[in-house]
Amino acid sequence: MALEVNTHVSRLRRFQPFQPDSAELIYEQTNPNEPSFRVSTLSYLEQLIEMPATRLIVLTGDAGHGKTSLCARLLEELGRSPVQAADAVRSLGDASAPAAHTKSGRPLSLMVDLSGLETDPASALLVSLLDSPQDGVAIVCANEGHLRSSVAADESGRARVITQTLEAGIEKGTVADQNSSVYVINLNYQSVAPDASAGLVDWAVNAWGADRRRWRACQQCDARPVCPIYANHGALAEEGRGTERQTAFRHVFSTAERTGAVVTTRQALALTAHSISGGLVCEDVHKRYRRDDSDRSWQFPYLYHQALFGDLLTSQKRRQVPAFRAIRRLDPGKTALRWVDDTLDPETANVPFLPPEPSGDEGSPKSRTAAQRESELLRSAIVFLRRLDYFEGTSRNRLSRLGLESGDEFLAVNEGTQAGLVKVRDALLRGLEAVQGVHRPADSPDFLVLDPAFFSHRSRAAVIAKRIQGRSVEIVSQNQQWTAAGTVQPQLPRAVEWSSRSVYVRLPGAGGAVIPVQLDLMRFELLIRWAAGLSSRGQHEAEIRSLTSALAALAPTAADEDDIGVLVGGERRTLTIDVGDRIRSGGA
Repeated sequence: MALEVNTHVSRLRRFQPFQPDSAELIYEQTNPNEPSFRVSTLSYLEQLIEMPATRLIVLTGDAGHGKTSLCARLLEELGRSPVQAADAVRSLGDASAPAAHTKSGRPLSLMVDLSGLETDPASALLVSLLDSPQDGVAIVCANEGHLRSSVAADESGRARVITQTLEAGIEKGTVADQNSSVYVINLNYQSVAPDASAGLVDWAVNAWGADRRRWRACQQCDARPVCPIYANHGALAEEGRGTERQTAFRHVFSTAERTGAVVTTRQALALTAHSISGGLVCEDVHKRYRRDDSDRSWQFPYLYHQALFGDLLTSQKRRQVPAFRAIRRLDPGKTALRWVDDTLDPETANVPFLPPEPSGDEGSPKSRTAAQRESELLRSAIVFLRRLDYFEGTSRNRLSRLGLESGDEFLAVNEGTQAGLVKVRDALLRGLEAVQGVHRPADSPDFLVLDPAFFSHRSRAAVIAKRIQGRSVEIVSQNQQWTAAGTVQPQLPRAVEWSSRSVYVRLPGAGGAVIPVQLDLMRFELLIRWAAGLSSRGQHEAEIRSLTSALAALAPTAADEDDIGVLVGGERRTLTIDVGDRIRSGGA
């Protein structure tokens, strides 16, 4: 045998933007014949372009969601080959002429990158596409910032329907205007690990990591026994256990999305490619093999369950893939749980490569340097084994292993489970009080909103702006909130790969209005912990400002009563202005 180069591994390198030869992350630089994941948005677009009333479809969201590739895949569904579709995107993707015709014969125009135009020309183009000639339909791809500025530049106001539809989608989950002629699909709601079906991450891990056909070249390679890249393939492709590892892998991504991170298609592919390859290519392994073909001490940080968290990358490289930050925040290697740590044992670990262990045979370290080295070896070994056990061990309490003790309650709310909902509601209300600096017993039947002037200037006493009975507060899922806020059924869950990533606390406001407070999984966790007594105001100041801003909308603009509620040392009192401007104080 000899040392072989697997071209599949070389291609994985091109998906990683911090590698010098990265190219697969931009559609125009990819091979159009390579298989790709079919998202539900493609099927939704196929339906929209055949509807007679449809004139304009806007795909918006952060860069990297695959807006351009969606347009190319749509052209393939309309009869073009992958190469022809790629050529059409390049030559006709400026909406200068129809790129194809729908199955019903309508001309289809594409503007694959509105950001390529300055604001004024972009604005004029949007207005012109609202009345596509020859009963045509147009698809425009634009990031949200440039889309909003282009609409704002339209002095006629006709393009305003686009941002109105976008904002209605955020508030109510709809995608169409009142006439069903303009559709805006916000791909920031698209999930790479959706709730109801296998998503992009599932496809990538299986196709890239587990599909044995892509790894045939490795069978003839002398370096295979010491290759961490091939070890990653073996772990993900193993019968039975491989499927469980893939499930744990996608669970990290789905949890990251629920904590508020927008993980784009580009980021998910970059993270998956880096995890499977460890950031290595075959030539890197060959170099190590030639140096010492029996050395098994260097491979452990390149295993998929370690590389996923980007330890070997500099902070500058990790910033090129923002999802790294969300993933690293959930690192199971940094979460200490007694029932997990008590079972960790390197001698029974189901893994071909292990980190070096601290040596206990030589007694206590003789110097500070030796003590620091031993400490670092121990820390590295524990982090390695905790991560390994997350992917290899039981699937029980996976969210708590990612540092989210209240994750199961969050999922229960999103699934519409009523059991335990009152307990969750009371804990969230106590957490919202703690955000304002109020700490009361957990069994209090009401919820207090302080005057906004006391949110940031806390003292022993504060004025109570509003008192809400706990029974009038609702805790609902994203879908339930959208249904309650609108008059039609929300369509976004059908238009994108859907994952319910928020819950809402619906608080009664003035005049029958409802003030919804949106909570992603991280805020949900923080509120539960604040209710239990956690104090971390400096670390989470941004979340606190956002929550108090939402609560400020509950404060009445003027008091209709002569009594003033105050909170003194956690106890509610009433101040009354009597005859002669005399102030009397009483209990609650």
